[in-house]
Amino acid sequence: MTERNPGLFGGNKFKLGVFGANCSGGLSLLKERWSGEWDDNVSLAKLADDAGIECLVPLQRWKGYGGASNVNSHCLESIAWACGLLGQTRHISIFATVHATLLHPVFAAKQMATADYVGHGRFGVNLVPGSNAGEFRMFGQEIDEHLDRYAMAQEWWDVIRRIWSSQEEFDFDGRYFKLEGVIGRPGPYGERIPPMMNAGASPVGRDFAIRNSDFHYDWCQTPEDSRERIKESKVRAVPRVLQVWSPISVVCRPTQAEVDEFLNACVENADWGAVDRRNASRLAPRGSKSQSPESVAAIRQHEQARAVIARDHYSIFGTPDHVANELARLSDAGFDGVAAIFVNYLQELPYFVQEVIPRLERRGLRRPVSAVRLAS
Repeated sequence: MTERNPGLFGGNKFKLGVFGANCSGGLSLLKERWSGEWDDNVSLAKLADDAGIECLVPLQRWKGYGGASNVNSHCLESIAWACGLLGQTRHISIFATVHATLLHPVFAAKQMATADYVGHGRFGVNLVPGSNAGEFRMFGQEIDEHLDRYAMAQEWWDVIRRIWSSQEEFDFDGRYFKLEGVIGRPGPYGERIPPMMNAGASPVGRDFAIRNSDFHYDWCQTPEDSRERIKESKVRAVPRVLQVWSPISVVCRPTQAEVDEFLNACVENADWGAVDRRNASRLAPRGSKSQSPESVAAIRQHEQARAVIARDHYSIFGTPDHVANELARLSDAGFDGVAAIFVNYLQELPYFVQEVIPRLERRGLRRPVSAVRLAS
C-alpha cells in the first residue's frame, strides 16, 4: 500500500513544522519581517524539505489588519500554494488551510485530491470552520453561531470523505448540504484520505477536533498545564490515533544578549495599531474567534515582545540550548510536534536547523534525516 505523508506518521518522536509562511508577517515594521513572496516560499520549502522538517502549514487570510504593517495582507491562497510547493519538494508534507464555510465540498474535494496527486500523497487539510467576521463579509456571509459553524463543518468533512472513498454516485441530505448524484474521481493519491488538522479550542471545537482530526492543533500556555488536556484528548479519540501539536514562535540566537537586542528592536518598531486591530477583530459577534474585552485591553500589559512576535502562541526566545530545552518540555508534556513561526523564515530557519535540531537528536527526540528516510 502506498505510504501517506512520510514522516508525519511514525518517523521522529517529536515532529517539526513551519507555520504561516504563505502570508506577509510581523506586527512590527522591522525591515527583516517576512514578505510572503512566492519565490521566498519556494526557497523555504526546499530548505525545510532538505532539513527533514515534517510539514508546512499555511494561514488563510483574505485581508490584512491595516496600519503601516498591514500584517497578513499579502496572502497566497493555500490550496494553490500547496500544489506549487508539493511540485517543488520530495518528502515534506504540505497542508492547505481551508475555510469550510467558503468552499463547496464537492469543489474542494476535487481541488484537494488533485493537490494530493501533485505531491504523491503528501497533502494535508487544515480545516477551519470559521474565521474573522470582517473577512467573511467580503464574501457576503455572516458567521453563524459557534455551534452551527462546527455542525456545518462536520457535514462538509463528511461529504469530502465520502467523495474520496466512494466509487459510485451518492446523495447527501444534510442540514447545510443537500446534494444529488455526487461523485468525485479520482480519489486521493493511493485511495487513502489525506490527514486533517483542526485547531478547535472551545468545548465544541475541541470535540470536533477529537472526533475528526488526525492532528489537533492546540494552544499552549505552559507545557505542564497542557499535560492532562493532551492525555484526555488522546484517550477520547480512541480507537483513532490523535496527534496533538501546538503553534510556537521562535527567536533563536547564539547569545541571550543577541536575543534581547532583537526583541527590543521588534518592540521599538511595533505597529501597535495593527496589534490592537487584530485583537479587537476577535471581539466580533456571532461566533467568530473571540477574546474578552478585558483580554484585549490588557494586551499591552503583557510581555510586549510576545504580543508583537508570538501573537497568541507559546513563545520560545533564547539560545539554542534554551530552545531545545523548551521543545523537550513540550514533548514531555505530550505534544507530538510543533509548527514554528519566525520573524523571517529564510534568515532564521537555517540557524535553527544547524543548532537546535542536533540538540533534539542528542536527546532522542529526532533522528538524523538519512535514518528517518531510510526507515520510511
